[in-house]
Amino acid sequence: MSASNTPARIEIDGKIFNPYSRDFIRSPWATWDRLVKEFPVAWHKDLSMWVVSSHDALMDMLKDNRFSTNYKHWEFAPPPKPVEQQNHFERAIDAGLFAVDPLQHLRLRKLTMPAFSKPVMGKIDAKIRDLITQCFDEIGTPDQFDAFSMIAEKLPVRSIARMVGVPTNMESFFHDFAVNVVKSTRINLPLKEREKAMQDTLPGFQYFLDLIKERRALPHPGEDFVGQLVAASDNGDSLNDYQIVSVIQAVIVAGSDTATDLHTYAIQGLLSNPDQYQLLRQKPELMENAIIELLRYGAFGKTPQFRFVSEDLEWRGQQFKKGQSVLINLTAAWMDDSKWENPRKLDIQRRLDGNLVFGAGAHFCIGTYLVRVQGGLMIQELMKRFPNAELVNGNGDVEYDYNHHNARRINRLLVKTNVEAARKAA
Repeated sequence: MSASNTPARIEIDGKIFNPYSRDFIRSPWATWDRLVKEFPVAWHKDLSMWVVSSHDALMDMLKDNRFSTNYKHWEFAPPPKPVEQQNHFERAIDAGLFAVDPLQHLRLRKLTMPAFSKPVMGKIDAKIRDLITQCFDEIGTPDQFDAFSMIAEKLPVRSIARMVGVPTNMESFFHDFAVNVVKSTRINLPLKEREKAMQDTLPGFQYFLDLIKERRALPHPGEDFVGQLVAASDNGDSLNDYQIVSVIQAVIVAGSDTATDLHTYAIQGLLSNPDQYQLLRQKPELMENAIIELLRYGAFGKTPQFRFVSEDLEWRGQQFKKGQSVLINLTAAWMDDSKWENPRKLDIQRRLDGNLVFGAGAHFCIGTYLVRVQGGLMIQELMKRFPNAELVNGNGDVEYDYNHHNARRINRLLVKTNVEAARKAA
């Protein structure tokens, strides 16, 4: 295509979309609607990356291997190092699902399947259920409680820690590791912050490498999640230590970071829509659908995911250059009214075919099951303990962490239990 026939690049700036502004974090819907309708594919001049926001565009992009999950395709990625010069973080990243080619990705998925089997996940379910019971026992029966500090801040990290073999007395260590794993891969953060986070992950990676070594030395590595990864075999093929660590890392990211926001936004969504809360109490069989709808409705990501352009290409009328980054604006797509009728309405009976809540294509979220189980069991216990719960002052006196690296994180959500009123009525 000659220069004269090349379509003009569609551009936006921070005045149209600023994911870090307080106004956006509190109320993003008008911004998302404008992006979807007017700028579904656009170059962001201030962020120096593409932003893709509409449902149909993202569905196509997530299945297009030219838009890579491997950050080494990023124009600002650090130069590659020989293996002998790499630290544990770098070796785990290189071995992981996001960095390997499609054939290797398929191989890793196949080898990890036994660790996600029903028997293994069933044991994890039981542990999570016990943790949730303990969590609500700690809440007790007050007039009100903070859903963030009492549930969302505790439950995800405890759940994943149990799953991957971290003892109770190391929960603080594990929490810091989980946070730093996420921050170290966020290209929207300053380089120095990413580098510090990466260095701070190294003790955690060493812990898991030592754990894997211990399991390999046993006659049988165990029936739990880590044991199944160690024992995984397919026609003589198996996972090496860094591939196992990379799977653990991926589960930590999905099961701790995403689940933290799921808990607060699920409670906020249900208690802001009491008809849906009571419907779910009456029809618990709707829970699986409700979890997906609550994730869609909550739309808590501000910079959800990234892809990297692996070659020069034209896509949807725009010229993409090799090495450029793309913000996969999933949260905007979840509010795309060309896909979802009345998207700002919570409807736990909504048909959710073709949703992108857990992504699409080869990189469909590996932690999907864990997020669903955590969310479902937590909501079950909330409904059991506090069937008439409400948000304090109608909005939970909600507060946000405006500096969070990834999400429109709620760090206070006050819930009125109405336990005493229910007792008196009885």
